[in-house]
Amino acid sequence: MRSTGPTELGLVARPGQGWRRQRSAAGGGADQGTDAAIAHVATQARQTRIFVEGLMVEAECGVYAHEKGSRRPLVVDIDVAVDPGTVRSTDDALAETVDYDGLVAVVREIANGAHLHLIETFAEQIASRLLADQRIVEVRLRVEKPGAVPGARCSGVEVTRVRA
Repeated sequence: MRSTGPTELGLVARPGQGWRRQRSAAGGGADQGTDAAIAHVATQARQTRIFVEGLMVEAECGVYAHEKGSRRPLVVDIDVAVDPGTVRSTDDALAETVDYDGLVAVVREIANGAHLHLIETFAEQIASRLLADQRIVEVRLRVEKPGAVPGARCSGVEVTRVRA
C-alpha cells in the first residue's frame, strides 16, 4: 500500500501504520478535532453492519386529503453500524448481537402509530429509536413511497444519523 495524499481532515494512510495526521511544514500538529476524526475513521474500519432491505409496511403518511385516514405502502431499507466493542459474534448467540427482528419491530411500531405528514418524520423517528440502542453507532434509512409521484417508480427519503 502506498501512502495516500491527505484527506480534507489532514489524514494520511501509510503502509502498516493506518491513518495518521499530516504534520504541517512548520512542524506543528494538525487542526483541532482531528483526533476525533481519526477515531471515527478507525472505528468505521472495524464496524459490523446489519441490514434489512425492502421491508414492506403500511402507514398513515401524507399531507394530502386522499392520504389521510388510509394506510399507504412504504418500503424501508435499514442499515445500522454496530459498535464492535459491544457485540460479540464469536459466541454465535443471538443475544450477543443486534437482532433483525428488533430493527423491524421498531419500524412496524412507528408505522402502526399516529398519522404522520412526512416520510422524513417517519424516518427520523425510526433513526432516533434505533440509536437509543447503545450498541448502534450509525443508522442509514431509505424510505420509499411508491405511487406518490405519478410516472415515477417511487419517491422517498434517505437519512443517515450518527451517535454524537
